[in-house]
Amino acid sequence: MTTENPEAAMTFGELLALIGEQQRRLIVLENAFSYLGFCLDDKSNQLLIHSLRLEAQNQNYDEAMQQHFARLADELEKRHSPVRIQSDSDD
Repeated sequence: MTTENPEAAMTFGELLALIGEQQRRLIVLENAFSYLGFCLDDKSNQLLIHSLRLEAQNQNYDEAMQQHFARLADELEKRHSPVRIQSDSDD
């Protein structure tokens, strides 16, 4: 199947190749998005996290999609929080 003729039947091998390509593209997008938190100031980061939490409560999405939004908000919040490195003198 080609993109020029989307009505044509797709073989199983073509379908697997398409799924593999979409998975690779998704991985690139996920990695790129994970760095977004490092580029935003504190206020923008908090707004993004809040917006994602609102999307996680959006009843127009199914439960799985809501969970994905919630997990993304959690992940960004973890990355946004300051990292405390404990030294030996902190004991």
